[in-house]
Amino acid sequence: MIQLKNVSKYYYSKGMIASGITKVNLEFDIGEFVVITGESGSGKSTLLNVISGLDTYEEGEMYIEGRETSHYTTAEFEEYRKKYIGNIFQDFNLVNSYTVYQNIELILWINGVNESEIKERIPRILERVGLTEFAKTKVSKLSGGQKQRVAIARALAKDTAVIVADEPTGNLDSESAAEVVKLLSELSKDKLVVIVTHNFDQFEDYATRIVKMNDGRVIEDKYLSRPPEYSMRFESEGGKISNKNKLKLGIRNTFNIIPKFLLLLLVFVFITFSVSAIYTNFKESQTAASEFGFNTFFMNYSDDRIVVKDPDNKEITDEQMQQISEKDSVKYAVKDDILLDKSAYIEDDYLSFYGYAYPAEALEGKPDVGTIPEGKNDAVVQVGKEDGAIMGEESDVIGKKCSLMSEDGETVLARVRISGIKYISDDELTENSRIFLNEGALAAMRANAYCGLSKVKITAGKKKLKSTQEYDSYRILTSKKVKRGTAIVPEEFNEYYKKGKAAGQRISISVKNMYFSGNKLFTVRDVTTEKNYKKLIGKGAYEDHVMDCFINPADFSSLFEGGIYQISVFADNSHEVDGVSNEMIGMGLRTLPLKDAIMEFEDAEGILDIVRIPMLAILVVVIFFIAYFVTRLILKSRDRYFSIVRMLGMSKKNVKRILDIEILTVGTLAFALFVLFGQIVSHDIIQIEYIKYLVEYLTLREYAAIYLVIILMAYLISSRAARKLFTASAMGAYRGEA
Repeated sequence: MIQLKNVSKYYYSKGMIASGITKVNLEFDIGEFVVITGESGSGKSTLLNVISGLDTYEEGEMYIEGRETSHYTTAEFEEYRKKYIGNIFQDFNLVNSYTVYQNIELILWINGVNESEIKERIPRILERVGLTEFAKTKVSKLSGGQKQRVAIARALAKDTAVIVADEPTGNLDSESAAEVVKLLSELSKDKLVVIVTHNFDQFEDYATRIVKMNDGRVIEDKYLSRPPEYSMRFESEGGKISNKNKLKLGIRNTFNIIPKFLLLLLVFVFITFSVSAIYTNFKESQTAASEFGFNTFFMNYSDDRIVVKDPDNKEITDEQMQQISEKDSVKYAVKDDILLDKSAYIEDDYLSFYGYAYPAEALEGKPDVGTIPEGKNDAVVQVGKEDGAIMGEESDVIGKKCSLMSEDGETVLARVRISGIKYISDDELTENSRIFLNEGALAAMRANAYCGLSKVKITAGKKKLKSTQEYDSYRILTSKKVKRGTAIVPEEFNEYYKKGKAAGQRISISVKNMYFSGNKLFTVRDVTTEKNYKKLIGKGAYEDHVMDCFINPADFSSLFEGGIYQISVFADNSHEVDGVSNEMIGMGLRTLPLKDAIMEFEDAEGILDIVRIPMLAILVVVIFFIAYFVTRLILKSRDRYFSIVRMLGMSKKNVKRILDIEILTVGTLAFALFVLFGQIVSHDIIQIEYIKYLVEYLTLREYAAIYLVIILMAYLISSRAARKLFTASAMGAYRGEA
């Protein structure tokens, strides 16, 4: 079975060479019960390790069933141990965190035995060694004799041609030792059993042969009885561990030692939170940089705003508005989108304020002073604490009726009642300076805005006149002194009629913009002159309104109140914008997220990226090496386990795969905990501000990207740790551990 010809083994340590065995010539066959004895340091354990493939040799040749092994690589010796050798160690080399059943199952998994056969074989073996009642007991709780019987059961389960045992009775009492010796003797009936011991007397009644060693040489090789002749070659199982069992073993190893699991989990929680913090900080800096941009078409370009319209310029229906408002990530929808880019002006004795107009439902929370808008012309102003908008006492402002003026401050659009004041810090001003209005005031503002964006033509007699809202052209303004259906026009309109008199004549005002068009006839009630202007209109100075046409506010609204054609949708936050935009597109609408329409200052972002991206990479590398060194220290406690499975015949490649599964499982659990806490905090179930900050910018895509980074780092950590673990041979690693 095994033949050694002039085999020598040397050890190298700190420049010194020591001989383990020298010029050994031996042959071993199936059916033999060989006992190797000798003093400590005589080389008997070295000889056993060479026979079992745990140690290589430097000189001579060892034959296995006639095959040379001097050219064997580490992987080939691992395969040899798996197929031919069943080891029984003096200190057992069992996995203490496994049960008795799991220790035997491990060797069968390594040898690729199928699950149904494992379930049949293990109970029979446990019964044979008297451990049936301890099948589910962890090895760490067994006595020395019981542990040695588990080691023998493991060798039995492997069913190899050769069983080697190093001092198998060294740690046992006499009764347990006698049982082990008898059991090993029974095994030698159809196997080769090689024992190393100091105490030959224990084996004398069973041994078929004794080999004595001294100073690394064989000094006696004596047959005590002749074993039967075996002519056939021994067929060993030696299958491959399945991917399924690699996965099961990796997951088992993840949780079998709780302190180790918790430490590794802590490492990967650190990685997960650190990577998320780096990404969040990166996105936050990008967002901050984008605030330095501008947009020439939209004055209020909040990064959470999406402009929405129908692709065919159809009116946005109430049903669509309702559907949009009910979307999960929508904070609110503003149907008076056109007003968001025009500032309104409120002026009175106690208040002077410019701000963007918002619907009352967009008001977040309650006013700091007063109440929310309730009446159709109620308003809440959002002002800076120190910006001087409030002149006098707050009590003088609340309930006060003020004029809501057009953007140019020339036209009173409505009279509004200030119902409340909401304060913000002064550094939050600009786009956050707002007036929250109910529908009455909003309608007046909307009509005025459409007037400014429409092409307006006035037909007086046969004269077609262009109208704009500029001072050097005809303007359409409102006055409550003008009755519905009538108009007061500039004095020069007299010239457009044959009799030189416009009063009593008809004029036509037509309106056209990208959304709607309309036309309305008016009877000219009178023309303005310097003398009658105050009487007819009663506001402003005549010289400022020489070219203005005045109509009733209701007529003005009917001309320019063409419905809702463009709205703005505000997402819960800027990183939800893309998702909300996609939902709007799914409804058949056209969208423009304003964060994508901001024109950045040409060089600012590029300069920042030159700094940000390398720093990002450096931080990730630093996190990786911190995590790796801590993980390596934790895995140091597992060196013995990895040495054991390699001595049992598992290849380095498969041991690494199992380590990969263990590390990747811990990484996945750490990421799952991060996602769970992120969702809990996002839904305000618990309040943890730091976690809320970390997940603020994360969408499903970002979560997936962070998970891929975690998995990549876990794999790299596992690979580097494996290289350190497996640089030495199985026996070398074991000696290092010892």
